[in-house]
Amino acid sequence: MGTVRVYGKAAPPRAEGSPLLAGVLAGIGIIVAWVGLVYVTHQAVGVAAWGVGGLLGIVIAKTAKPPTKATGALAAVLTLLTVFFAKVVLIVVALQPILRQELANNPGSLTMIFLVEKTQHKSFSPELQKTIDTRPDRVADTTFFGPGYELRQQMISEAMTAAKASSFAERERLVHVHFDQFLSTLGFWALFWGTFRLLDLLWLGLGISTAWTLGQGRI
Repeated sequence: MGTVRVYGKAAPPRAEGSPLLAGVLAGIGIIVAWVGLVYVTHQAVGVAAWGVGGLLGIVIAKTAKPPTKATGALAAVLTLLTVFFAKVVLIVVALQPILRQELANNPGSLTMIFLVEKTQHKSFSPELQKTIDTRPDRVADTTFFGPGYELRQQMISEAMTAAKASSFAERERLVHVHFDQFLSTLGFWALFWGTFRLLDLLWLGLGISTAWTLGQGRI
């Protein structure tokens, strides 16, 4: 029996994907999902950093042909960068609006904000404002019993009354103004590093370790 020959073009080899590109795209998707979760739940969800490492490790290992220690290192580095960028986006997109909303609905915080507002604009009742302007000794008095204490209580009482009578739009405006002033004084990076608690660092470490392991194709 003769040899059967098959003519035609051979199937082209399948193009290999880029582990770096796959990891970056996966990281972007993770950031979007993480920010959405925080915005909905109003929780930091620090454990997500561990999941970030696991997902990136799997994605990069699946894309690499074959997975090696280099892809494990790539997964670990991308995990760190993804968590850092996620924190930045969280502060800008989710954390600041959440804090403003909570401040606008918190009676104690609103009272302090209106107290600061009235003090800055000298908008207390005429009699009380006159006392504040003409008796700086009472304003400076920080004792618990005495004329300074009574003056502070009157100021707080008027601020509380103003806060209760204000519209939600007015509360949001004042919260936005004073929160932004506080944020500019504090600095963005102070707020950023403040999002990393001890437990968050633990989850991040586990995420990097998991990415390193799974990125090499090991389970």
